[in-house]
Amino acid sequence: MKLVISKSGQSSKSFLERIHLIQGDITEQDVDAIAILIPQTLDYKGSINQAVMEACGHNLDEFILDNIYKPKIGDVYAIPAFDLPAKHIFVGVLPYFRTEFDMNDAHLSGVVRKIMELSRCMLLKSVAFPPLGSGKGAYPKVKAARLVCQGISERMEESFEDVRIVCPDNKTLRLFDEKLRGVGWEG
Repeated sequence: MKLVISKSGQSSKSFLERIHLIQGDITEQDVDAIAILIPQTLDYKGSINQAVMEACGHNLDEFILDNIYKPKIGDVYAIPAFDLPAKHIFVGVLPYFRTEFDMNDAHLSGVVRKIMELSRCMLLKSVAFPPLGSGKGAYPKVKAARLVCQGISERMEESFEDVRIVCPDNKTLRLFDEKLRGVGWEG
């Protein structure tokens, strides 16, 4: 019997240059898809979700309530982007965090990896991530940045032309820059 050890989850540094770190508004990104998170309860809270909701109109809320039934933690749904420049919105499902003990690192990094995999399966070339999981009552910003960067870098491949991390301010931009450089990104 021959033992084969694969390097699944390892990113190729030749594709990391396709990750672009920008300061801006996630709702203004002209990409194939943007990513957001919602808790398993489907409560639409947080500044990123509110901004996406306002940009899309009430169609987004109605679509989610009509089409996402009993979501499971880690599920990712591709839905229409309605009035956004993007073509799709990927909605990742996380648990509702009552305390920091509810925060499992695998939840956030797993959802990010699934978003990347779904992008690949849908033959999308560009996807934009806001600083997922770092809002009020979520992961500490440093940890969220590390988990998002880890999830993206582990699923980078040739088919992606533009994977963006869109930061709302310079402080968040510097934090993601540091975490991306930790996985081999050179800017």
